[in-house]
Amino acid sequence: MTHLRPHRQTSWPFCILVWAALTAAGLAGGCGSASDATEDLAGAGGVGGRGGFQDGAGGPGPEAPAQDGGTVGLEDNPYELLLADPQRNPGDYFGADTLDPEDYAEAAATCYAPADACSASDCGAFASCCVDTGSCCQPLTEDLALPELLAFADCAGLTLEACAEGANIATFGPREPLLTGRGLIPNGTATSEGGALIGEAVNLSTDRVALDVQFTLPLGCNGTCLESAGVAFTGSMPDVFLDAAVGLLLSGSRETVSLIVGGEATDSFDAGNNDTVWSLLLSPSGSAEVQRDGILQGVYAFDSASLTGARLAVFGRNLSVADTSAALARIEIGIQRCDNPRAWTDRQPITVLVQDEPVSPLRAPSIAGDDTTTWLALEIGDGIFVGERRAGQLVVDAVPVLMPSEPYEALGIGDPELVWDGAAWSLFYTARDDNGAGSIRAAVAGPSPASFVRSEAPVLTPSADVASFDAPSVLYRDGLWVMVVRAMLASGATELRAYYTSDLQGGWARVVNGGLEPLSRVEEPTSEITSPSLIIHNSAYHLYYARRTGTRWAVELAVSDELLLWRPIGPVIGASGEGFDSLGGNGPDALSQTDRVDVVYMGQNGISFELGYASRPAPSDTASSIF
Repeated sequence: MTHLRPHRQTSWPFCILVWAALTAAGLAGGCGSASDATEDLAGAGGVGGRGGFQDGAGGPGPEAPAQDGGTVGLEDNPYELLLADPQRNPGDYFGADTLDPEDYAEAAATCYAPADACSASDCGAFASCCVDTGSCCQPLTEDLALPELLAFADCAGLTLEACAEGANIATFGPREPLLTGRGLIPNGTATSEGGALIGEAVNLSTDRVALDVQFTLPLGCNGTCLESAGVAFTGSMPDVFLDAAVGLLLSGSRETVSLIVGGEATDSFDAGNNDTVWSLLLSPSGSAEVQRDGILQGVYAFDSASLTGARLAVFGRNLSVADTSAALARIEIGIQRCDNPRAWTDRQPITVLVQDEPVSPLRAPSIAGDDTTTWLALEIGDGIFVGERRAGQLVVDAVPVLMPSEPYEALGIGDPELVWDGAAWSLFYTARDDNGAGSIRAAVAGPSPASFVRSEAPVLTPSADVASFDAPSVLYRDGLWVMVVRAMLASGATELRAYYTSDLQGGWARVVNGGLEPLSRVEEPTSEITSPSLIIHNSAYHLYYARRTGTRWAVELAVSDELLLWRPIGPVIGASGEGFDSLGGNGPDALSQTDRVDVVYMGQNGISFELGYASRPAPSDTASSIF
């Protein structure tokens, strides 16, 4: 059986000295040299974040990390403290016990730059390498769609239903498949393939599937017989011939085993003998790896995005007698659930009810909560409301939790970010003064997000090269608050900036000389980046943000281990082609759950924006144990 290779368990040093220095010095020192760039410091923080969605998988591979100044950012910030998961330690991957900034930056550049570099063993040090590579996966042990073992050669004389006990079976072709001591004979004819679909549908855009296959070669073929036996995944019901999307096919006349992709033979290999074990490893990233007796034969591309409901098929044609036909002797199957940022499902609109009446227009949703309760904050009219999501509806209290009432809110409030720090709720938001300049403000509540009181001091106010701030995204972990906001510069450009604090009364320090600003900067009037959404999932930062090009919106994703070196993933939201988000969406806000990521967003249909929800399977504890 092909096993997914384990990644060594490691642990990050927490850097207690850094933490103490930051707290004592008001975030002015740390491991390396802490940033001395603080901007209008005061406020409160909590748990929160934003995200994106799209059906399917694949897409462009990872690009080079966006960096500014090489290792300057690592030297100017306490990057060990800023790590998304301080308990992971990549030091031994770099051949050193300490996290030297130059070694760390060099390793990150090596892993992030080439499209396939994240799969290298040393790159397991970077949790962000798990995203969009099909590398970090969770073995499935319950409710398996496919049998773990199909020992056809041990089922002579049995029915296929009895051999694959408990599995859903649907045979096809003019004749029933046969089970003999040679294995499963598909029993097709000269003009039609025969075989069966086995098990339930598998989503190859989220699941990593390993097949170990043993064929039984036909006897006395001599290059002239019409004998074949194969195993493949298909996205459609078989007709005369199986539409094999990806699989392996034994050809008796050629004495080869071929990789089939899209119904065509992509590559062929010597068939070996009846003891030869063929392995096919299918990744949600769209790669198909072929091995023969554990030796890699090649890695090929297939369309995993189109195989969200793929069925496993055994198929072939057999004109010889059963004692000499080509057959499938044995198939072992392993399935793992992986983190694919494009494999969003259950995209659906959310009806917002105030006093049992639907309301619109709506803007800027924020999601918070846990596996059992989901709270949302959003703009309705001039105010910010909070409600609980129940069975596809958002039930909102009739009274807003916040309305503009202060001089610094003269032109309104918006961009709510609902956050939880384990003891109380906080509501970050954008406040616009009578000149239109935005500042980041906060209000706090107790255990219930129903009654908020404004904090006296601002969180961030514009100064120096910044004309306005908006769209805050805040998360909390282990005593550290991290915030990403959009900064509108005096030059007219916009960019995303990151801040952090361990002392809510002492203010926020800016993450300087990192890659976020050059990655997100927009200077053209026809484009825009906004609605940042920062979460920690599977030991890495996931930063979603909305991008406008012309009149169309999309959501992109970048990932990082320490907020400084960023690995851009590219677009992860696309137009659904129908319904409320037929043209895409913006304003995403994501929530990291135990085994998934949930997201709320504003779907775009060409007429209006409508509140929607989506979810995707995403293991949250594989970065430190499996790679």
